[in-house]
Amino acid sequence: MQEIIVCLISFLIAAFAFGFGAAKLFKKKKPLYLQLLVCAAGCFALQQLSNAVNLWCEIKEPVSVGMFGIFGCNFFLLSANFGTLDRIVDDGENTGKARKAAFAAPAVMALLAAAVFFSWIEKDTFCAVMWLIMLLPALPASYYNLKHILLPTDPFGFLSATRSCNVAALVLYFVMAVYAFFSASAGVILCGCSSVLMSLAVFCLALCAVKGAEKWGI
Repeated sequence: MQEIIVCLISFLIAAFAFGFGAAKLFKKKKPLYLQLLVCAAGCFALQQLSNAVNLWCEIKEPVSVGMFGIFGCNFFLLSANFGTLDRIVDDGENTGKARKAAFAAPAVMALLAAAVFFSWIEKDTFCAVMWLIMLLPALPASYYNLKHILLPTDPFGFLSATRSCNVAALVLYFVMAVYAFFSASAGVILCGCSSVLMSLAVFCLALCAVKGAEKWGI
């Protein structure tokens, strides 16, 4: 029963994060960048819903369709930063140091993903591969997140508006990897705590996105 309660709390936090962000940002003239962050929260909420349903129905399979919510979450976070916004805030002038330093983030994520893979490999090879695939988008995404934190402020103020979002995303990647690691062999308490922390990180991401809309230049 305790496990179910923790799982429901995790889902409700994630669902509230998505609902709150959608209500505030899924409107005309709101930045697509921030809307993509809310979509990431929505994907994660689906993952938490899947966990709750599986637990309620006593489905013990380590891999579920809902796990693709984590992949979708990470992919939306990558999509938000890769492309147009990055070309605007990184014009190639005086950004070399930030570019080089930003590689620290994917390097750390690669180590965390490897730790998750090896924690699962003896227990369930397929699940180990699945976790690796789901965490894969977080590697390039974390590079852009950290780079946009380190870059000097742009004339439009985009980096100022998104800085807290990038910090929240980096925290989410880290907690997500910790959860994946604990889910291999740790007890219910550690898995439950890390699951709630993931949902709280998603809520912070949505909250930062809403606040970022107030600072968005155009």
